[in-house]
Amino acid sequence: MASSAFLGRAVRFPFRPGADGGFATVDGEDAVAQSMELILSTALGERVMRFEFGSELPRMIFQPITSALLVQIQETARVALRDGEPRIRVREVRALADDTVDSKVNVTITYDISQTNSRRNLVFPFYLQGG
Repeated sequence: MASSAFLGRAVRFPFRPGADGGFATVDGEDAVAQSMELILSTALGERVMRFEFGSELPRMIFQPITSALLVQIQETARVALRDGEPRIRVREVRALADDTVDSKVNVTITYDISQTNSRRNLVFPFYLQGG
């Protein structure tokens, strides 16, 4: 129960009604994963009063997929999660072009949740060129 309190609870995104008539929520390790997705999909400076929240990934969407871009995506995601999500310890970030969708990069993040020491993976689909 202590780890759940540490990991917290958040409003589920995208917003939807909950069973009690309010907003649906997400908690524990799912709240951490949702936070990571929000950090990676939000441009730095986009949030009012939280200008440091987010990453540089959204600014890369019109670049062609090259090996240099894949390395840049990996480093950008790693730094954004290191700075933006204190509940995790990032172990590895890998960006690979999707085999079936030309404008998609799958960003696989292996991380540990600091409080519970559990290892998790998150695959973040990153669409480029307006895909």
